[in-house]
Amino acid sequence: MEKLKDRYLIIGFIFLLIVMILIYQIVNLQLVNGQSYDQQSQKKLINNRSIVAPRGKITDRNGVPIAVNRMGFSVQIVKTGIDTATFNQMLLDLTKVFEKNGVSYYKSLSKYLTIDPVSFGPNIQNSEASIKTWLSQIVAASKDAGTLHTAQDAFNYLRTKRFNIDKKYTDQEAYDIMTLRFELYERGYSMLNPVVIASDVNQKTIAELEEKHSQFPGVTTDVVPVRNYVDSKDIANVLGYVGAISTENYKKLKGNGYDLNDIIGIDGIEKQAENYLKGIDGEKTIEVDTSGRQTEEIKQKAAIPGDDIQLTLDMKLQQIAANSLKKTIDAIRNKQPIGNNITDIKNNMGDAYAGAVVAMDVTNGEILAMATYPSYDPSIFLEPANNKEAQKAITAYNTDNIGRPMFNRAISGKYAPGSTFKPVVGISGLEEGAITPTETINDTGVVYYDKMKFTCLEGGHGPIALTKALATSCNIYFYELGNRVGIDKVNKWAKMFGLDQLTGIDLPGENKGTVSGRDTKKKINPYPWGAADTAQSSIGQLYNSFTPIELVDYISTIANGGKRFTPHLIKQVTKYDGSVESNTKPTYQQLPIKQQNLMAVQDGMVAVTNSEDGTAVSVFKDFPFKVAGKTGTAETGDTTHSNNGVFVCYAPANKPKIAIAVVIERGVFGYFSAPIAKDIMQEYFKLNSNNTLSDTVASDEIMFTH
Repeated sequence: MEKLKDRYLIIGFIFLLIVMILIYQIVNLQLVNGQSYDQQSQKKLINNRSIVAPRGKITDRNGVPIAVNRMGFSVQIVKTGIDTATFNQMLLDLTKVFEKNGVSYYKSLSKYLTIDPVSFGPNIQNSEASIKTWLSQIVAASKDAGTLHTAQDAFNYLRTKRFNIDKKYTDQEAYDIMTLRFELYERGYSMLNPVVIASDVNQKTIAELEEKHSQFPGVTTDVVPVRNYVDSKDIANVLGYVGAISTENYKKLKGNGYDLNDIIGIDGIEKQAENYLKGIDGEKTIEVDTSGRQTEEIKQKAAIPGDDIQLTLDMKLQQIAANSLKKTIDAIRNKQPIGNNITDIKNNMGDAYAGAVVAMDVTNGEILAMATYPSYDPSIFLEPANNKEAQKAITAYNTDNIGRPMFNRAISGKYAPGSTFKPVVGISGLEEGAITPTETINDTGVVYYDKMKFTCLEGGHGPIALTKALATSCNIYFYELGNRVGIDKVNKWAKMFGLDQLTGIDLPGENKGTVSGRDTKKKINPYPWGAADTAQSSIGQLYNSFTPIELVDYISTIANGGKRFTPHLIKQVTKYDGSVESNTKPTYQQLPIKQQNLMAVQDGMVAVTNSEDGTAVSVFKDFPFKVAGKTGTAETGDTTHSNNGVFVCYAPANKPKIAIAVVIERGVFGYFSAPIAKDIMQEYFKLNSNNTLSDTVASDEIMFTH
């Protein structure tokens, strides 16, 4: 019995000891080291963060940089456990830091709702349907659906019901808070998904946020690549620009590795080559505290940079083309001399204002230069929203409905070709047996079709054959030739040469030209097609309208013996490790043309710039080789403005390397556009004042004109 009692005492003592140990541990955990252990526990939240991949670089054919990257800072917010009132105050304090330091932050809300006064934003203000759609989206499936009608209704709903913003804040302060809340709401932020709210942030702001990190729970900073354009104004309509991905695009592309923090190509090569230029984001697994700040990195998967794009363009040639285009348009508008041409004549109303030029390698379809005027500065689109001058410029670009600087006239502008259409009419006549190279048509100065009178601008050339008809741009010759061939067969050959066709140029937004024919007239005019229609169409008028890229492809095909290449701008794609992803291989269609017929038209184009009565003989008279060309003075149907000036050419005439097409809106005459082509050729062939040639033209290719 005594032994049993001792056992109970021992068991009781052990139990008491265990209880005392437990009490000690509880005291130690909660009272003695509670704060320390609590802080340590906060460091054990596991988070995955993206590592932004640098966008691929864009260079010209010689490696000259056009679009590159630099390192910048971003600010993002990750969800934490703080209450709504504290969160709202923190966001307001954050906007004040941004504004004090001149930092732009994302403000998607301003597209839909503005303050002072409260009104609907520019994205929806002009469409009742868009307003209703947006209001239904912010209300979603709540009981308030259908109760919002005005901008003030939306403001009140977001303030009081969606984001619970206290009444103590002014309307402006509430709007600043809801701007960031809306950004986070739209882009689905969470503990695992930080949302970038400001990009390319200055170091001063980053230092302040890091120093005061305890005041900004959930706010973190990161180093990220930022797009940078180099001397890009002359190449704007080719390069394009990037911008933040829209919600709509994100929904389409999220399965392709995009997230709402990404930038994306908006236009030009940046858009066309998006699949190459976008890299693959990396990922790091980290431990964070409850404020979202990294405490330790566990593992990392490196980002893979995007592929680099090498263009076919030569930036030096591009700059020459852009500068010459602007210079020539200014001279025509101001009625100043252009080379040997005096522009102060009655036909010049001084209203030239826009144009485009394209230069193409006739041997492979590479685009060597492509310029549009007016143009824009793509770097403007990389500026932060608080840069008022940049935003003013963007607004001006988008609202200029006359100059349309963001409209790529080279691939999207459609223009009557005027007499530059005559070479293909000549080819159709030769191929269809309607004429021979030496057969003449008698130009008496006047001809009638469908009781309409057509006259020769020079009073009548008399009997004239193809070569001289092209050199002098004799309208009556081509009126008659077009009617002998018939409009259907003329258009058959025009389409073979790519007119009325998309060229397939690797840029977004290409427009398709239109040939003047029966089907086109049916859509516009109820009267049947007649001989007068064929006559007008055969000199590149009536319903004919083509893009400069179509014109240069057409002339290149004449130059190289009938190979219609697909024009292209992307020369090579290279991976980040230097390996070649792809090279663009030239593709072409060989047209079924008799070479003797093609040579007859080529001779006529050589005569344009070399014969005594050629329409552009004064422009290239000092060149050490022959240039083949064709001028076009295209009527627009508006007698209150000057005619358009069109010029096409290739060189050297006997072994062509480069073809050029120039269009100047209200450029008066075709030969006023020719000096632009001359400037490009002087750079391309490295001609100096002594008329020496580079290796670009071998000695056996030179055909001196003097």
